[in-house]
Amino acid sequence: MALSGLLTVVPRQEPQRAWQSLGLVYLAFMGLVALPLVRTFAGGALLSYMPLLLVLLLAMPPAFHHYILARTSTGPASPVPWRDLALPLAGGVVCIGYWLLPAQARETMFLSGELPLGVLPAALALATFVLILLWLVVSLAYVMASLRRLAIYRREIRQLYSDADARDLRWVDVMIVLILLIWATGAGFLADENLSDGNLFVAELFLVLVAAGLLVLNVFAPVAVLDMNVTVHEEEPELKYARSALTGDHAAKLAARIEAAMRNDALYLDPSLSLQKLSRHVGALPNQVSQTLNQEIGESFFDFVAKWRIEASKPMILAGEASVLSVALEVGFNSRSTFYKAFKRETGMTPKDYRLRHRKAA
Repeated sequence: MALSGLLTVVPRQEPQRAWQSLGLVYLAFMGLVALPLVRTFAGGALLSYMPLLLVLLLAMPPAFHHYILARTSTGPASPVPWRDLALPLAGGVVCIGYWLLPAQARETMFLSGELPLGVLPAALALATFVLILLWLVVSLAYVMASLRRLAIYRREIRQLYSDADARDLRWVDVMIVLILLIWATGAGFLADENLSDGNLFVAELFLVLVAAGLLVLNVFAPVAVLDMNVTVHEEEPELKYARSALTGDHAAKLAARIEAAMRNDALYLDPSLSLQKLSRHVGALPNQVSQTLNQEIGESFFDFVAKWRIEASKPMILAGEASVLSVALEVGFNSRSTFYKAFKRETGMTPKDYRLRHRKAA
């Protein structure tokens, strides 16, 4: 799974930072899941292989975070901050320290679980313990940073696209849950080894979670992302529009033109309708249209278009002559699930419940 992903999934990633980061994630997963194979078929390399796992473990959280950053923004990637390199580099130093130990000392530490005499083995053992503790803390921090980034990104694409759900990267949420489970399992193993007899956790659980993460990456990461033109804005809409020259009177007239474009020209029927297309149609700048939608009409671009699509779908739903999927595609949605969510958000009911209620009322 890991090797197939590395060879087929990673080369399809754009931009460069995305495939570099995802490639590092795959290498980390490969290193973790290959441990039983190395132990069984290459026992002689095990003592040199195990210190390398520490480096891979420390590199995985920042690598996945930078993959999310690369997939949710445009433009050239900024240099990787030193803080994202600190733990992997520290792990590399510790790894080299283990390699410098005599084979007998490494065998005593990794296979017997005992601490050999000498300053270097003690220092390496202490450094490893500290780095694993830091990995637990830092992994959680990266998860929180990734969730914040995704929230900002999702808010932004709802301002730009009517098919925002197709660009939502929802599979990343599943991946983050698996990372949290891997984190919790690692914390459990650490506590079990140091506070108990080491029999509370099944060792294979960690490998199963890593394999699940690989499966999610292999299935969803290759999916081509639609042409993006998203710049993630950290500030709130009020601050983003603070420097706008759009007056109240101009905003009211622009809102009327936007409503007319929907009512008379049925732009919402275009499944790929974007803020850019709507702006060209009404003869205004995209930022002015976005500001008018948010402040004058009180809705994001995605919600505004979805409302018009749902209104157009209601007569078809009541007629009951077409399937829900056919109705969804007819009014501009790209999927049945997106239509269902939008319909329930607008009406408080599913399409079926909406039709049954109106038939009873009639």
